[in-house]
Amino acid sequence: MKTPHMPTAVLTHNGGLIIAGAKAHPEIATRLTTAFITAADTLCQKLTGDVTGQKNAKGELGNLTAAQQQNLNTLHTCMTQVAKTAKLAFPGQTVKLHEEFQTGAHAHHDLNSYLARVDIVLASAKTATNLAAFKIKGWTDAETATFQAARDAFGPAEQVRVHSIGGAIDKTTTKNTDASTLYADLLAIQNAADLQWPASNLANTGVRGEFLLGVFPPDHGGNHTPAPTPPGPQPK
Repeated sequence: MKTPHMPTAVLTHNGGLIIAGAKAHPEIATRLTTAFITAADTLCQKLTGDVTGQKNAKGELGNLTAAQQQNLNTLHTCMTQVAKTAKLAFPGQTVKLHEEFQTGAHAHHDLNSYLARVDIVLASAKTATNLAAFKIKGWTDAETATFQAARDAFGPAEQVRVHSIGGAIDKTTTKNTDASTLYADLLAIQNAADLQWPASNLANTGVRGEFLLGVFPPDHGGNHTPAPTPPGPQPK
């Protein structure tokens, strides 16, 4: 089962929105049973409780405030934007993209590890050479400022780690299994919605937005397929 490459809090936040869309549109029942939607909703709420009601020994915050949740969502958006801009600015530079901009899959998705990756990406995006290349692709200082402000709100990653370890209960295996199951369920709901309300009909734009189609899951470059190389001059 595929492990979602995002903090659990981001998964449950977006999951709640997608499930709400499914519950608001009974038409989806022609493709997925009510029992399936109910089970996904129950799992999402359970996973939310795992994150907000317990502390995980690997560094997930035990209690995210509303402001921290918003900052986490902003960070995830910023990481996606940086990855896309970096791929435009440095096409084909796989090592640079992976090392400086953390594209590709990662083994650890606890909050402390995630913030450590954020620090690497933010620092890389602010270097003079990289920033100049980014601005050619449409990046502005406003994006950098938003990224920095969201990151500053969490404080140093080490403080997050120490805060979360005190009295921690290690529920990693269960939480990761639940996260993987919820992620698969959300993709199934989105697929059903995509089939029910295809993008080819512009009248479906609003309802597709309720299911976060095209928004979730965010693209960090891990499954990016590079565009084909244009053919060179043909011999005469």
